Amino acid sequence: MSSVVSDVAVHVDEALSERELFNLEQTIRSEYGVISVGHSAADRHMMFVLYDPEAISGKDVLSRVTDQGFHGELIGF
Repeated sequence: MSSVVSDVAVHVDEALSERELFNLEQTIRSEYGVISVGHSAADRHMMFVLYDPEAISGKDVLSRVTDQGFHGELIGF
């Protein structure tokens, strides 16, 4: 991995259960280039992903959300 790090916020439209949120975070976390994944305790619709932009993009992260059947948007793009 490179020394360059980026982050992205993803708004997930659906209200996820604890299990769905855990599984989605695990799916994203397992992608090559993803460094960390978390969500806001105050707003469970918001996920934050730290990643290596030479290995994966913000759009790739969003694709992992939609591949799981959820809808979402990248925030700040």
